[in-house]
Amino acid sequence: MIRASAAAALGFGESLIRNPSFCDDALAGLRLAEGLGALVRRTGDGVRIEGGTGRVSSFVNCGESGLCMRMFAPIFALFERETRLSGEGSLLSRPMRMLELPLAEMGVEVGTKDGYPPLAIRGPIRTGSVRIDGSLSSQFLTGLLTALPLFPEDSQLHVDGLKSKPYAALTISLLARFGISIEADPGFSHFQIKGGQSYRSVEYRVEGDWSGAAFILTAAAVRGEATVENLRPDSLQADRRVLEALRAAGAELILQEDSVTVRRRDLKAFDFDATDCPDLFPPLAALALNCAGTSRIFGAGRLKHKESDRAAVLFEELSGLGAAIAIREDVLEVARSRIRGGTLDAHNDHRIAMAGALAGLASESGVRVEGAECVAKSYPRFFEDLESLGGDIS
Repeated sequence: MIRASAAAALGFGESLIRNPSFCDDALAGLRLAEGLGALVRRTGDGVRIEGGTGRVSSFVNCGESGLCMRMFAPIFALFERETRLSGEGSLLSRPMRMLELPLAEMGVEVGTKDGYPPLAIRGPIRTGSVRIDGSLSSQFLTGLLTALPLFPEDSQLHVDGLKSKPYAALTISLLARFGISIEADPGFSHFQIKGGQSYRSVEYRVEGDWSGAAFILTAAAVRGEATVENLRPDSLQADRRVLEALRAAGAELILQEDSVTVRRRDLKAFDFDATDCPDLFPPLAALALNCAGTSRIFGAGRLKHKESDRAAVLFEELSGLGAAIAIREDVLEVARSRIRGGTLDAHNDHRIAMAGALAGLASESGVRVEGAECVAKSYPRFFEDLESLGGDIS
């Protein structure tokens, strides 16, 4: 939704985004589209975005969306007017230093608060050839891939240590729908971008969100059965790989073209590398609590700079409920545990809140999630959906 909002805002003419999300992060993306001068209207058939209608704003609020800030920074760098990108809550403590030097090398004036938000961006970009570090996040790369096709000259992007490669593939695929062509080598370490391209107005349908659906599918594997519609098993979204973990744990999967059904079976321990899909750590940790043996989830180092230090928070909060959980270097180890119940602090992290709910499903006395309202960041209806499937929510 956020990527489509940016692409539509950068074109001329009106695009229609069907099946839109209105979670807090998506709403931030729409605000930034308006900040680019686009006209945004909610209609009965979706969201209509008309690009090129107004002046670029001098201030935009990214809410708590790290993707919005890191992605839109190079997009606003296309313009001469200085724009201040600010945010709220946990976003103000998320690192932004990885974009300072590359943007400066491209001729952009960029300022941060000791490497953290807010950002002050003044373009225009003067060269599109740069090397960036992709080891912490792919979100800045997403922004460069979105912005540089509008740069007059051809660009070369060299990316070192890229994590979350599926997100880069997702970006390239979406941009192609809006008329943008980008070439990449198989390892996604080098990107060739033809300059002087233009975004076309299109009708685009947003896929269902695998990151949020992973919690419902995991709940089904733990407690019974659920079908999630508008979810494509062949999606490019990184978190589609939750299916691999569920299959490895012994859950029954039924895949249709546009839906996924999960049924509970006897669950066993699993090993899973979540380096390229770190948002799966919370639901998979909750799944592992119900799997015979000790499960290992690799890639825990990717979790430090999320909405919370997720590995540490998962350890602290789940162990407080009775979980046998440990962090060993880059691995989160979770053994089948008898969850007593109690109170879990979400730490203002939407995925921790949802993981706490899953832990509560198999607990003796229930889990109270403090700060549960933070699920609005990505999945406002999470608790309603969980209750509709038979979860005891109060």
